[in-house]
Amino acid sequence: MNRLNLNIKLLIAFVVLLIATTISVSLFRKQLPLAYGKEMAESVELTKRMFKVIKQLKLDRNIESDALSNVPYSFMIGDEWSEITTTLGSLEAKEISTNPDFSALIVRLLHEANITEGDKVGIILSGSFPSLAISVLAALQTMEIESVVMSSPGASTFGANQPGATWTDMESALKKQGLHFNTVLVSIGAGDDSGAELSDEGLAIIRNTAYRNKVDLYIPPTLLESINKRVEIFKAANISLLINIGGNETALGNCNHSLSIPNGLHSKLSVCTDENRGLIARMNESGIPFINMLDLKDLASMYGIDVSPGTNYSESTGLYNTIITNKTVLGIILIISLIPILLLRKRA
Repeated sequence: MNRLNLNIKLLIAFVVLLIATTISVSLFRKQLPLAYGKEMAESVELTKRMFKVIKQLKLDRNIESDALSNVPYSFMIGDEWSEITTTLGSLEAKEISTNPDFSALIVRLLHEANITEGDKVGIILSGSFPSLAISVLAALQTMEIESVVMSSPGASTFGANQPGATWTDMESALKKQGLHFNTVLVSIGAGDDSGAELSDEGLAIIRNTAYRNKVDLYIPPTLLESINKRVEIFKAANISLLINIGGNETALGNCNHSLSIPNGLHSKLSVCTDENRGLIARMNESGIPFINMLDLKDLASMYGIDVSPGTNYSESTGLYNTIITNKTVLGIILIISLIPILLLRKRA
């Protein structure tokens, strides 16, 4: 057979194989609703109710945001700057975080991690993403999983950085309205977890907030001691999973690997022996999986959650479903599709 003709036929056969593969994948894949979809929906509804608690808190205290946002839960967004603002943050990320479907995502990830009723989940958060914090706590309550929370009232821009509506204020209001969680440690946050980068006025606001809410502030002498204390508490609580919300320095650490900790649910992290590694790395060394919620746009994109919310949140495509592929039938079709190529190659 002419070499040129054979190559053309091989090319045609290869194209046919590609087309057959594409068609087969589309025909033999289907979306099925997740078995725990009801729990996901219940956690979303609880999240929405708790968002309203924060709305009322701010109305009662005459607190409004200076952020120019029109997302449905824009009242969950704080100011661009205040005396308790710790770092720069993205308004876009804060808007994405107000979507209550993140609570459904947490339910899904907890099921994927095989976390069930009776387990304990450690949570470390600051005031940077109050919407995410509520979504996580609502998911855990819906699944009847005990939470062990470590928090700080400091917040990045557009977070819970409004005096009178800090995360510590929100915790008190949420607990009074039926959101159950166990706060075991509250620190100032910011530099070295002791407010090193805050002004005297900012530190005074946080101290007054703690006093008003009857909270004892933990002020560590060094960041490393703060991390070690948290490790001890979480290990003593026998948590089965750790959830980090935002860029908390005690969670991520400040070693070379801190910024490479991946988003979402992970059971194993690359080994890091740096003394400045954070809680995620240290707990993972003991076999504790983690959910990292930091790059919100990336995390939302992974599960079809709206990354460009306007006046409404688009449907979270794929979040509530799983894709099933009939691998046996697909394999048979692919084998049949390969036959022409094998025959042509044999004649070469």
